[in-house]
Amino acid sequence: MQASQAIISSDRVKVDFRNLHTIAITLKVSERCNLDCDYCYFFNAGDDSYEEHPSLLSHDTAKILVQRLKEFAIEYDLRRIVIHLHGGEPLLMPRPRFERICEEFRSNLDPMVDLALTVQTNGSLIDLEWIETFERYGIQVGISLDGAQKHNDLHRYDHQGRSSYEATVRGFKLCQEHLKHSPMILSVIDADFSAKEIYQHFREDLGAEHFDFLLPDLNHDNFDGNAEAYGDFLIDVFDQMVDDDASVQVRIIDHFIARIYGYDNFLFSSERYSPENLLVTVSSDGGMGPEDTIRSTKFWSGYDYKDVKTSSIGEVLQDPILQDFVYGKNTPATACEDCCWRDVCGSGQPEHRYGSVNGFDNPSVYCEGLDKFYTHVLRHLALKGEPLSKLGAALV
Repeated sequence: MQASQAIISSDRVKVDFRNLHTIAITLKVSERCNLDCDYCYFFNAGDDSYEEHPSLLSHDTAKILVQRLKEFAIEYDLRRIVIHLHGGEPLLMPRPRFERICEEFRSNLDPMVDLALTVQTNGSLIDLEWIETFERYGIQVGISLDGAQKHNDLHRYDHQGRSSYEATVRGFKLCQEHLKHSPMILSVIDADFSAKEIYQHFREDLGAEHFDFLLPDLNHDNFDGNAEAYGDFLIDVFDQMVDDDASVQVRIIDHFIARIYGYDNFLFSSERYSPENLLVTVSSDGGMGPEDTIRSTKFWSGYDYKDVKTSSIGEVLQDPILQDFVYGKNTPATACEDCCWRDVCGSGQPEHRYGSVNGFDNPSVYCEGLDKFYTHVLRHLALKGEPLSKLGAALV
């Protein structure tokens, strides 16, 4: 296979995709949910387009997506494809139908590329039959949980306002007991809670080995919180992690440390002008577009999806709106030009950078907190004698 040499351009920006080697698809296999989490970017951020979409992805749409991915893999000489089975709640799809879709992906894409399948679920519907499905198709499981019941129940409840905690923990424990690879917990930060309590609950009560803390999907149009409080939360997580006798992975911390030493960072922006990793969302109706966490911003308003039935993935890349998004995501903000963290965090996640006035040309709304967190981690590493030759002495 020969990689495509085309430089995709629009009237506004130019993004060079010649170095692309990985595409990730956030696939909305279900656009409905059995929970009603108040911070959900998909259902509760003001975009109701899901109401016009099928509740579940059809097998025919999945087949067409497979063909588009095969074409794209050949054109760009892809090495890896990651498919995130997402929602809503993906396990609302009947399990036999879910398996047929997974079989479609595995049988067609495994021979061509390194294919990874993941599922992000609230865990409440997991049973032993679902465990068998995850094992059969090599699906990495992520489970959303915000801490102990008193933490989790503040935001994560069902449509009748009832707790989701016990059902989620039951699903998590089934995965622990029966899956070869323990599931990762994804937890949205509430800076009013104790990071130490939540960390200890995950480690001591649940025995979790792999988890992540997500900053809420807020931007310059709607953030009115204390950014430093989020930095303090992450500092407390880091300190707990350092004191932990057992090996534990906390993704937001692991990725930051990786960036310090010059490795790629999939959490925030990586390669600035020549993206090697692309994330595309595919809706249950087959609409293709940018990563849909930006539903929480006004940038999303009016986006015209490309239909997987009539458009190639290459055509999605040529869309001016996606071009603007990728360029903005991979270009640190002007205000960050002299920041020592510029090449580490790249101004933060795009949904946290957006504002109606400057678009993505802003630092993250969490900038002050991230700076405090980064400085704390670096000082710890320096005091432990870690080699920091990749960074200037002024950072220590």
